[in-house]
Amino acid sequence: MPQKKFIRLNINDNYLSFGNVFRIIKEETNTTNMFLQADLFSIIFNTYNIADSTVNNYCTGLRAINPKYRNYFKELKNKFNQDKNVLILTIAKILELIETEEIDVDNITIEQINCSSRLKHICNRLYSISKNDSDVSIKLSNELYRDLEECNLYDFIVKVLFYVILDKKQPIYINEQLNDIIEKNIYNTNISVNDIQEFIKVQLNSGIWSIRGIKELAKKNNPFACYEIASMEFHGITTGKVRYEEAYKYYKIAAEHNHPVANWAIGYLYYKGYIGNKSKRDLYLAFKYFNKARKLRCSNAFNSLGLVILNGSVPHITKNKSIAIKMFEKAISLGNIYAYNNLGKIYEDEKDYQKAYDYYLISANLGESWAANKMGEFYRKGIAKGKDLKKAFDYYTISSECPKFTLCPWSKYNLAKYFYKDGNLEIDIKQDINKAIELLEDISDELIDASKELLYIYYGLYIKNGKKDKHYLEKINLYKEKCEKNINYNDEVKQDVENRLKQIYSITKPIEIL
Repeated sequence: MPQKKFIRLNINDNYLSFGNVFRIIKEETNTTNMFLQADLFSIIFNTYNIADSTVNNYCTGLRAINPKYRNYFKELKNKFNQDKNVLILTIAKILELIETEEIDVDNITIEQINCSSRLKHICNRLYSISKNDSDVSIKLSNELYRDLEECNLYDFIVKVLFYVILDKKQPIYINEQLNDIIEKNIYNTNISVNDIQEFIKVQLNSGIWSIRGIKELAKKNNPFACYEIASMEFHGITTGKVRYEEAYKYYKIAAEHNHPVANWAIGYLYYKGYIGNKSKRDLYLAFKYFNKARKLRCSNAFNSLGLVILNGSVPHITKNKSIAIKMFEKAISLGNIYAYNNLGKIYEDEKDYQKAYDYYLISANLGESWAANKMGEFYRKGIAKGKDLKKAFDYYTISSECPKFTLCPWSKYNLAKYFYKDGNLEIDIKQDINKAIELLEDISDELIDASKELLYIYYGLYIKNGKKDKHYLEKINLYKEKCEKNINYNDEVKQDVENRLKQIYSITKPIEIL
């Protein structure tokens, strides 16, 4: 029988492993020539009876760490949860290896540890590795990011040590790794490895013509191809028009193979009323498909069920905030970005703005448009962390640059209204009416507020120009009509518009087009 080939866990930046932690600390030490792996091992495990060859086997990942050392760290973790100071001496001794100046290891504080620039460099490198390791959960990765962002280096290193000693599997064999990943994702489904291979082959070999190959695979009921075609129909990519019935047809084929996201997508079609009419039966079907997708470990399903349970929006499903929170937390553990937003909204509604900020921040830094706009709102209004218009502008900009299908239109509105229309001297943003108009016109079909703002701008320009420019008059009529056609246009909005136009008429302050 051929010998299994294992992956070395101390020579690359793909695994947050015991060996890579040792390697990076050694590379950052000032006494590289004198530094031995056994020295660091002795510091971490408070032992001195360990052979260099044994430590080397642990570091390369050839051998799993001995249970007696892991049990020692399990006890330390339990103590750490009660008292954060239990590992100060250990981290101080590690710091002693890497710092140029002498360290008073017996009297050092967590605050002093957190101030080490060398340790921060190590943490930066380890965080970069954590993002490459698919075994590192989203939850842990986000905790490490937050610790790094807030310079909680002590907590960061401790969490990394707990992970690489207690949670990271080793050794990892090459073939086993690939099979584990595939089996983990298609467990409890009717999807075969051949289905995956056929779909990937089309994507890799067909280039821009891959849609033709995907359609051919869909005719054979390949679940991945059917899901892909369904999603194209859902977004109107195939014909330029959204076709929900066609999307449903292909999602159904994929769902019958137990494709997790396809089951969720059918539930979503029913829940939103894109198919059916949101009757009690349709909402029940939505819940049924969400639940099936949940059993297949679809993160979207946990998030959607959390919303259903939070709002009681499906007949016979009782509202329960605590269960909803657990659903959102499970969705997060599976990598769902939108669950952060939903948890943030729960805490914002409860006026716990710090918790809301923490969840929105994670989502925004992962590039989610709605959350990035929320962060802009928090910084513009001074919620939780105080007013910071530069950060507000930056987060609005991040949100506004997200893809169309995920874009939160309010970010473009906020940039136009609060920064470009009149400029913002506080952060050196010059007035740019053309930029404001461009942003607002992009979203005028979605937001009545954008149409109202455009109506005000063009009305002001028309008055300033002495009521002579027909182009401005055409734009005024266009956006007045858009406002009136909007479902949110009512007597209150109408009165607000009229009052604002009267106010603009009386203003003599010039409006420049730059």
